[in-house]
Amino acid sequence: MKHTLTALALSLGLTASIPAWADLTSLTPEAPKPSFASMSLTDLQAAAQGGDVRAQFFLATRYKLGQGVPQDMQQAFAWYKKAADQGAAPAQLNIGQMYAQGKGVAQNIDQAKVWFGKAAKQGDNRASYNLALIEERDQNLADAYQWYDLSARDGMLDARIKDKAQGKIRTLAANLSPQDIQDAKNRADRWIQTDDANSTGNSSNK
Repeated sequence: MKHTLTALALSLGLTASIPAWADLTSLTPEAPKPSFASMSLTDLQAAAQGGDVRAQFFLATRYKLGQGVPQDMQQAFAWYKKAADQGAAPAQLNIGQMYAQGKGVAQNIDQAKVWFGKAAKQGDNRASYNLALIEERDQNLADAYQWYDLSARDGMLDARIKDKAQGKIRTLAANLSPQDIQDAKNRADRWIQTDDANSTGNSSNK
């Protein structure tokens, strides 16, 4: 199952960004097999209703973008949620974004953080980068540094986000003490080691 979800994360691209929080670009999706992106709506719905996580993701994306169906953010959220509950990191990322933006669901930043955390736990640094942006927006600079540090580490999904995070780290370092920086790095280390995807590991939760 873990290998399947990893492959899914690599084959599915980011479908939305958070204005004023992140200028994130999508990965170039590899052609899934079967090609859910070009499947008829009837077949895609049948596969999604049958529990296929890729079909659920692509059906959600069609509703979100209005591709071949009337745009319906509530339906998009519902199908992303089904895929997210199966552990699909790209769907978890989209659920986090929809909670953050209040699209298809009532805005809830706490829930956005939960779902970004789940995606980040699978190595999706687009999610950890968004967590960093939320903390930076709220002037929690040490916590933002923690998430940027995680976003820039080796093995993360998107090299472009890694580069952006490194730039943010340099900027924040000018406003933090050496001890603040070391504490943030230590929290990042502990977060990686914990099995609790719902834990933010932020300074307020030490």
